[in-house]
Amino acid sequence: MRLSSIIFLFLLAGFVGSAPAFSQTIRQKSTTEGINLSFQGHMLGWSSDYFQFLDENSGNGIGFGGRAGFGLTQRFEVFAQYDRTKMNLKKIDAESFQFTNLTGGVRFNFSATTHALRPFAELGYVHRVGKVDQVINNNAYDNILFKGGAAHLGAGLNYFLSLPVALTLNGSFQVGGKSAIDLNGERTTDKADVSTFRVSAGIVLYLSEL
Repeated sequence: MRLSSIIFLFLLAGFVGSAPAFSQTIRQKSTTEGINLSFQGHMLGWSSDYFQFLDENSGNGIGFGGRAGFGLTQRFEVFAQYDRTKMNLKKIDAESFQFTNLTGGVRFNFSATTHALRPFAELGYVHRVGKVDQVINNNAYDNILFKGGAAHLGAGLNYFLSLPVALTLNGSFQVGGKSAIDLNGERTTDKADVSTFRVSAGIVLYLSEL
């Protein structure tokens, strides 16, 4: 047997012997397919040229939200999300002030299942409601309700502690559109510009991996 043939056999044996060890280093660390449920806490900020007094003196709040998603593939996911925020009342004379957001859209997931860290971006539509009860307004106390639609733009990261549990951190903007205004239960002709943003953190459970 020639020397070159002997060397080839040794190399082949080494490759076959190392293949199992190599394959063990590649394993699934994440997924975005199938049904997932998440619970998140958030901080919300807002601005409005129409509600200048409110957005300057009660410009932020904290709240919570729930989200359900369905990963069609490892890249594309549809979702529905509900968030509720209690706004800061320290600088305004009001009984209560809250925002609610109902959002639907699509999320684009990046990276691969061999990585625990999965970045994402999302695009959707939000129906947003702001409600202020018994707020001082020209020496009287009024109830103000404003609601309307807007575009939702967001991005963030999911980090998988282990399948099927991940931590999530994301930020989003809700911009555009006009909100109809009710004053003391009566619809007005005014329309308000309202922009909001949220910074959220929470936990996600991927039911497909249970």
